Amino acid sequence: MLSDLTPLRVSLKEREILSQLEQLSARSGSHSPSLGTMQQLIPEINVDIDSCYLSNPLATDLFWSHFNADVLADPQLFKRMLEAYPSQNREIAERLSTALGIDANHLFIANGATEAIQAVIHNYSSHIHISIPTFSPYYEFAGPHTQVTKFQLDPAKNFAVDPEEYVESVLRSKADTAVLISPNNPDGYLIPDADLEWILSQLSSLRTMIVDESFVHFADRPTAPGGLPTLTGITQQFENVTVVKSMSKDFGIAGIRAGYAIMQPERVDQLLAHGYLWNTSGLAEYFFSLFDRSAFLTEYRQELFRYRRFIDNFTTATARFDFVRAFDTSANFQLMQIHADVSAEVVTALLLLRHGIYVRNCSDKIGLDGEFLRVAIRTEPENAKVLDALADILS
Repeated sequence: MLSDLTPLRVSLKEREILSQLEQLSARSGSHSPSLGTMQQLIPEINVDIDSCYLSNPLATDLFWSHFNADVLADPQLFKRMLEAYPSQNREIAERLSTALGIDANHLFIANGATEAIQAVIHNYSSHIHISIPTFSPYYEFAGPHTQVTKFQLDPAKNFAVDPEEYVESVLRSKADTAVLISPNNPDGYLIPDADLEWILSQLSSLRTMIVDESFVHFADRPTAPGGLPTLTGITQQFENVTVVKSMSKDFGIAGIRAGYAIMQPERVDQLLAHGYLWNTSGLAEYFFSLFDRSAFLTEYRQELFRYRRFIDNFTTATARFDFVRAFDTSANFQLMQIHADVSAEVVTALLLLRHGIYVRNCSDKIGLDGEFLRVAIRTEPENAKVLDALADILS
């Protein structure tokens, strides 16, 4: 039993629930169990703070305020949203293109970023080269005939991508597709702009180069006045680059499944010709419609600026911890390495049972050797409770 593998004191009742959590985690594969599933199967668990799933809670509140005023206040509109088909993919792309500064014919609207990842890998890749640790769908979605090779990131170097070593690794692998996430999940490393541009220039011969910018809104990097943070100023120079973007993290709306990819128009045409016509819901279409409103985007930028201060305050506090190694991050989460004698899975469970705090055990991540937690950064009051709980269990 996992509770026998840690020097932490664990009660008999906690051991029983630990066993149930272990079974549930095994059923969930490489992803954490959802809150609904966990609380349904283990009623003793009460989650007060979700620091596992990655989102900006201030943006969730912003979306909710608009949704309440626009939709819930008009029952007939809500009914039509549920009853009618949403607009087609191209029409939603037209609506989104102005806010993104991207021609609509380059936009593939997706039912969450994972759908875009799956579409690109299944249609435009036979051999994919990934950096590890990474977001698991990039290798999980590879079919039985798709080869996967790996480039190991070094925690001693804060998981930094060495441009020359990376390019050499990709070319040596003879992959036709490579993936870079910046900032990366689960470590939060942001590739400097000059490094990213050089890497893409050296790999322009690949069939597909995927750049995942799902966490870029949280990074400290230049943004055009009135615009949204993006890497497209770099990526659009290279025809083989596909940019993947989740909307769940920065806008806090994972439940409605919204994302997109930016790619060459002929690829968008091919994907839409073979499906994906009505692949978003009415709720997702409503969310995309908010991008037509300059007032909403102004409010969002204000909330993002405020949330970034929360991230800075959280990482300043963890830098003082002597019982974990907290890695530098440019995202809205922080990867922490704990002592090798302590099971990260047990710590995750004890945070849940004793404090009602749900964090991500990352020790099962390919490319991580040791015991790791990933902690999503929330509101200031929630963050204070998370920091106290970590200290209570680990210090």
